Amino acid sequence: MPTSSTVLSAASRTIPQFLSLEIAQRMAEKLEIVRLQPQKIAHLGELNLSVLAPHYPESDHHCFDKRFATNVLQQLFKKITHQCFYKYQEPSTIGAADFDLIWSNLELHLQSNPEALMKEWKSKLKPEGLLMFSYFGPDTGKELKKLFANDCLLRNAGSLDMHDVGDGLMQAGFSEPVMDMEYLTLSYEDPHLLCKEAFNLGLLTSPDSQQHLIEAESDLAITLEVVYGHAWAPDVLLSQKKAGITTISPDQIVRSKK
Repeated sequence: MPTSSTVLSAASRTIPQFLSLEIAQRMAEKLEIVRLQPQKIAHLGELNLSVLAPHYPESDHHCFDKRFATNVLQQLFKKITHQCFYKYQEPSTIGAADFDLIWSNLELHLQSNPEALMKEWKSKLKPEGLLMFSYFGPDTGKELKKLFANDCLLRNAGSLDMHDVGDGLMQAGFSEPVMDMEYLTLSYEDPHLLCKEAFNLGLLTSPDSQQHLIEAESDLAITLEVVYGHAWAPDVLLSQKKAGITTISPDQIVRSKK
């Protein structure tokens, strides 16, 4: 969900569409092992609504970015998503346990308080609902340390270790978190384009940092550590299990027949 803790403004930084789409498609491939028929899906972070449409054409698809609140854009996305139902929803109208699937593409690393976002994800999922997400890990942009002075670099993006995120999901009340990662490399011939995209990725303080570029012998490149994760909102009864003790309601006790 959109939160006040977002570090980077969407108005000033836009992840390249080809990149967010590529990562969304790779994340969608992981749905092949998931048995889920969600009625209501929340799309967060970078919006690539067409990616999930083939998987869930009969689901209600919701997003919360005001840039997509106009009727024109809604009609556009209805075309892109194979006529599946798409709706813009005000964040203030989101109820507790509202969604069967929360799909967050490249959102988590932009948060100054990622633990708060994880708790919010959990509060909006129905029991046995699924969270799927991606974000940039600590190795993202590691080459830039050799190309730019420290005062040009931002460390907001790519500061979350995937093991810490897995622990955070457990603390937020999720069950069975699974984390994995891969490296993608973006290569550049144009220093200006590298600076622009590094800025949009949240790695540089300015898109016009070319004048601060240190001469380097190696080719210009940005490594992306892309981390993927998914976790389940446990059944209500399972979520009551603490310290090895599970509580059950009296109506679940069945007397055995002699």
